[in-house]
Amino acid sequence: MKSYTVTATRVHGLWELDVPDVGITQSTTAGAAEEMVRDYLDCLGATDADIAPITIVWRIAPEIDARIAAARANAAKAAQLQARASNINRETVLLLKSEGMTGRDIAAVLGISEQRVSQLAKSAGKAA
Repeated sequence: MKSYTVTATRVHGLWELDVPDVGITQSTTAGAAEEMVRDYLDCLGATDADIAPITIVWRIAPEIDARIAAARANAAKAAQLQARASNINRETVLLLKSEGMTGRDIAAVLGISEQRVSQLAKSAGKAA
C-alpha cells in the first residue's frame, strides 16, 4: 500500500494540498484536508484511497512551522514520560500492595487518587 506525504500551504484563504507524483487539490479548512486528499486520490482511481496512510505537513511560515514542530516533539516526549510514569506507578502499586498497604495509603504515598490506584492494580493484573 502506498503512503502519501502531503504538503499543505495556505494560499488565498484556502489550503493547497500538494500530493507528490499525483497533483494538487484544495481544502477550505485544515480539518477537512485529509478527506479532500482521499477524495482526490479516489477520483484519480487510487484503489487504496480510503485506507492509505496520509501524513500532512503544514507549511505556514518558517517561524510558525518551527514552533509547531517543537510543540509536537514536546507532546510526544511528554506522552512517553507519562507512559513511563504509569508503568512505574503500576509496578509500585503492586509492591506496596504486597507490603500490605491499603488503596487509600497507596494513593496518599504516590499522590494519586484511590480510583487511579485501583485502575493501576487492575491493569497490572491484566498484564501479568
